[in-house]
Amino acid sequence: MNPKISIIIVNYKAKLLLQRCIESLYPNSKEQQNFSEIIVVDNDSRDGSPELLRQQYPEIKLIDNQENLGFGRANNQGVKEAKGEYLLLINPDTVADGNILDKTLKFFEQHPDNQSAFGGILLNPDGTQQRGSRRSFPTFLNALLYFTKLDKTFNYKKAYDLSWLPVETHEVECVSGACIGMPKVMYEELGGFDERFFLHFEDIDLCKKVQQAGYKLWFYPQVRLFHEKGGSSNSSQPIKIKVNKWFLDSLGKYLWKWDKPSAIIFSPILGYLKFLAWFKT
Repeated sequence: MNPKISIIIVNYKAKLLLQRCIESLYPNSKEQQNFSEIIVVDNDSRDGSPELLRQQYPEIKLIDNQENLGFGRANNQGVKEAKGEYLLLINPDTVADGNILDKTLKFFEQHPDNQSAFGGILLNPDGTQQRGSRRSFPTFLNALLYFTKLDKTFNYKKAYDLSWLPVETHEVECVSGACIGMPKVMYEELGGFDERFFLHFEDIDLCKKVQQAGYKLWFYPQVRLFHEKGGSSNSSQPIKIKVNKWFLDSLGKYLWKWDKPSAIIFSPILGYLKFLAWFKT
């Protein structure tokens, strides 16, 4: 019998975090394994992650890439192998707070028409809500204000971050790619992640496609995960610089795809910032 939920985890150089994440998914017993499966897509980590999975978690389906294919493309690989009716895409640098699989099933039981997806709440180590769990669609202006922290200076609440809203289930424009629940048929109809985004904005692009298709996207704080933000991206200064470059590159691609006026106006600035990012390498 096929599982109800397929959990997809894309891993890159996060062996210890990945192990902690997997252990948190079955906190009390192995009963959840009867209705779920875990698929890990490893993007050429070279840190022993595939060996760990083969030795300690043989029941997990492993896709062992020989190069880093990027976040979106690797998720698409995992979904192609998924047998579940529903998908739960999570990052390896997350730790489930409680039984998120039962909560995921409950959400889809409440939305049985396959017209709704959700994002869970991401938590800092102290239990506070992490910025980014729910967001507005980006423009160059609100993205710039958010990532330079100027939104706080100017009290610009309509910026990227919506963590100032009450912590309750409600419809949103964007959720984080660190935790997305979606019916598999919806994911396939939307074409999954746009593989032109190597890292960053692929989750926002997917949310945009959800909206454009007339589906609903919910912030669903019953699914709670602690999130070590950045994960493997924080492993070294060269990687941080590359991540910054990928962010700027993906922001440009997103704006050209969905907000061409902003792309035209601000592309020289993005080009200059990308030049600085590459120059630092």
